[in-house]
Amino acid sequence: MMTGMINNIFFIIFPILMYQMFATAGKRNFFKSHRAILTALFSLSIILCMVFPYQVLGEEYIFDLRQVPLIVGALYGGPAVSAILFLVAAIGRIAIGGDGMYMGVLTIFAVAVSVPLLRPLYMRINRLWKVVLVFGIAIVSLVFNMLLGNWLFGNPIGNIFSLWAILMLSQGAVTAIAALLIEHIQRQEYLLNSLMKHEKLETVSHFAASVSHELRNPIQSIQGFVQLMKDHEYSRDKQIEFYDTMLHEITAADQLIEDYLVFAKPVSGKLELLQVKMEIQQVLKVLTPYANWEKVTINLIDGGCQAKIMGDRQKFHQMLINIIRNGIDAMPDGGILTIRIKEKAPSVLILIKDEGCGMTKEELQRLGEPYFSTKSKGTGLGMMVSYSIAHQLSGEINVQSEKGRGTVFTLEFPTAQ
Repeated sequence: MMTGMINNIFFIIFPILMYQMFATAGKRNFFKSHRAILTALFSLSIILCMVFPYQVLGEEYIFDLRQVPLIVGALYGGPAVSAILFLVAAIGRIAIGGDGMYMGVLTIFAVAVSVPLLRPLYMRINRLWKVVLVFGIAIVSLVFNMLLGNWLFGNPIGNIFSLWAILMLSQGAVTAIAALLIEHIQRQEYLLNSLMKHEKLETVSHFAASVSHELRNPIQSIQGFVQLMKDHEYSRDKQIEFYDTMLHEITAADQLIEDYLVFAKPVSGKLELLQVKMEIQQVLKVLTPYANWEKVTINLIDGGCQAKIMGDRQKFHQMLINIIRNGIDAMPDGGILTIRIKEKAPSVLILIKDEGCGMTKEELQRLGEPYFSTKSKGTGLGMMVSYSIAHQLSGEINVQSEKGRGTVFTLEFPTAQ
């Protein structure tokens, strides 16, 4: 009996756990999303419970936990699911046959009809009362079955009352456990959805604060020059100077917006075959004067690598410039910045190592967040855009750093076939 009961419990719990494992996180809502799949899984539970019962008394009684999926499905799925599960259970019980067939069909019919009527109440009460309710339904269904057997077959209830009591308690307990498991999954799903919504709102808040802060500076500068030109007369040379300054501020604001667009949208440029070594050399032509000014020596070690990737040249350059420039800025007293190219099929690795101040574990975790920077005048947009570009190019950026001992950026991209 115990082995059969354990099997029945497994048949009931397994589909619930399988659904939790394979259903998309954030969309696991029993019988609201994936209704057809869950109805099929619960139907399978009913069939398996009937095929492998845990107690048989003659031809009148076949004991199993088929009613548990029926009760749970009716409470969470409503009348339509209850009707389908009833048909599955009824057909299965008729196929098994025996003198107790009519009694079994009548019992599951009564459960399938009455339990959905309790669904509105069930959905309103808290978890404790839900457990009490499903426990009570499971026991009442077996009491109905016992009285029906006494009426149809004249079986004396007293002779097997102790067995009936054990069956009632076991069915009630298993039904309560199944309901508790579903409630726990739905509670976790609710918390996950709340967390995801909170993170989205927090991201929007970060973006709003960052955009307003960064755009306010050039706008206020332009506003100030316009006010000066309105209130005072200046020479033509002075006006041209003001115009140049305002154009510079407008360009800075436009670049800020462009950075945010790069982060928000997919790569819109033309994808072409890029030879990694040549692209890095072009970037270094641009950055070498700045590195020399900061007393930083850049060493490129390519090892004869001729690997190629598919990507947007402009965006790829922008990502490299952001990371290499950060490495240069991390060495205010000068130093050596090493760039190493490695081909590790089916990927190509670009390692950018500096001898700068390094970062703590907390700073590493926040790297790439909007409006976070280790530089006093940084906005964090450079690294945020770099991570976005790497993702758009199907690549990854991994960072290793230790305070006072420098930082190593490892960029990995799939090689072009």
